[in-house]
Amino acid sequence: MSTPAQRIDLLINALNLNINSFSKECGYPTSATIWRLINEGAKPSNPTLNKICNRFPQVNREWLMTGYGSMFTKQQDDDLTVTAKQVIDKLQENTESLKNEIKDLKDELKFIRASLLGIEMFHGIDIKTKTIKNKNV
Repeated sequence: MSTPAQRIDLLINALNLNINSFSKECGYPTSATIWRLINEGAKPSNPTLNKICNRFPQVNREWLMTGYGSMFTKQQDDDLTVTAKQVIDKLQENTESLKNEIKDLKDELKFIRASLLGIEMFHGIDIKTKTIKNKNV
């Protein structure tokens, strides 16, 4: 079974943090306290456990103290669901925005085609007129 210090180290890695950033997140001015816990294998005090669990409410306090249970409580799964919903909502917004942009581009392309057709017709008439004038001369 792992020690509390090893579990804190696992937690830091699971949160994609390092000792320094984790310490700052927990409210410590330096990383000395967390560094000592991990490197000396000390048992965290209640105030340290409180700081960790208050800052990261998704952390299972029982797991942190004893190693029993899972690292994160059910709340983390809920957070992931909210995050996934936010991503889906943002994708839907982007899809609508892209649809509108595509419609605008299609309209602009129709205008360009009509303009080109008009230019081609104008030049075609102009070329025929010049050809007729040149034959008469």
